[in-house]
Amino acid sequence: MAASKGKKSRYTVFISYSRRDAFIASTIAAKLRAMGIEVWLDARDVEGGDPILERILAGIDACHEAVVLISQAAMGSQWVAFEIGAVCGQHKRVTPVLNNVEPNAMAPLRGIQAIDLNQLQIFFGEVRRRLEALTSGE
Repeated sequence: MAASKGKKSRYTVFISYSRRDAFIASTIAAKLRAMGIEVWLDARDVEGGDPILERILAGIDACHEAVVLISQAAMGSQWVAFEIGAVCGQHKRVTPVLNNVEPNAMAPLRGIQAIDLNQLQIFFGEVRRRLEALTSGE
């Protein structure tokens, strides 16, 4: 649960998704971790008995950016909408990843450049460049 204490020790990406998209979210998380990026994912970072809202906010506080998996299921999720608002409220980068939905499917993300799930390698390349820029500036 490294990214949950509010400290930015490593480049951290918060992943927001509907539980129906858990396999895709965990696949994205595994790829990011393989790149040396810390990932906040509720399935790993929220345990039974934890105060959910507090844990989510701590994860968002600790992240450098968020990726939001937008699907039909996510569009109906109050948690996904809340997480988008919390990330945007902190003026952090948020990248919508579209899973069989239109680019402007979720109102809070209108006007933000989205990436189609089938082109996810673009997102990984962009995150790699941001990580390199951060680490070269230390």
